[in-house]
Amino acid sequence: MAARKLPSLVSLKGFEACARHLNFSQAAAELHLTQSAISHQIKQLEEAIGSPLFERNAGAMSLTDAGVELLPMARRFFRELTGLQDKCAKEGVRPVTLEIFVHDSFANTWLLPRLGGFTAQWPHVDIKLANEELARFDASHGQVALKIGPESHAWPGLYSEFVLEEQMFPVCSPNLIAALGRPECAADVLKYPLIFRARSMLNGGSSRAPSWEAWLAHHGLPLAPVDRALTVPHSSMAVLAAVRGLGVAMARTSHLSDELDSGKLEKLLPEDLDTHSGYHFLCAPGKEQTPPVDAFLRWLHHEIHRR
Repeated sequence: MAARKLPSLVSLKGFEACARHLNFSQAAAELHLTQSAISHQIKQLEEAIGSPLFERNAGAMSLTDAGVELLPMARRFFRELTGLQDKCAKEGVRPVTLEIFVHDSFANTWLLPRLGGFTAQWPHVDIKLANEELARFDASHGQVALKIGPESHAWPGLYSEFVLEEQMFPVCSPNLIAALGRPECAADVLKYPLIFRARSMLNGGSSRAPSWEAWLAHHGLPLAPVDRALTVPHSSMAVLAAVRGLGVAMARTSHLSDELDSGKLEKLLPEDLDTHSGYHFLCAPGKEQTPPVDAFLRWLHHEIHRR
């Protein structure tokens, strides 16, 4: 006895969609096919089964007895096939490590509040965070770094992408604005108590953005005298002090997670000042094409561009 030709998976998938919608056009749209293609699949399936599967009465479509009998078989087949695929995928995927070298403040204020989204998408990737000063790219597992620097900075011997351009702007608590009034211009900000970093040039040190001196110079305002409310060692601490109502902090894009959206902080002025710097994504050449590194880079771009 000659073996009968079995239906194709494609035709079974088309049949299940048609049976669910009882409309070839809607089934075709769901599967991103033309109505002609769906009709051809159903015809092939009916030839393989040896019986019509649909009938039309007064323009309405319904399943024939053969169609009614085939539908639960097709659905059970696809359900069990999907289950087998999921099982094999789980058993076949071994955990991989992705080591991310990042500065503490960027990790605390930008990366960690968002990282749960990446781990949910890639549960088999074990994340290891390390201080950016330890950055190296010699391990067999994935290693990447997020380092701040001028936009035009070159990173010889490494794959690099400039991923996060930063702006800086003064922020403070809504209560402080309520107490002192909202400033109408940059000069009015000097009426507020200001929070400085220890590295600020106004305190005798060197500084990089965000800095009060750069912001004041941009607006043509003098560096002194100003009301120093507090001096702290890190920008992330300055932002926390601003949340507590202790004064106005000069923040940059990466120093904030949800403080502006939640209303814990407000920008004093609508204008943001470009820093001409930001964060670069770095890894060993060729590693950007490996699955965990490529996944992290694509996720990073998504998070940055949905701001």
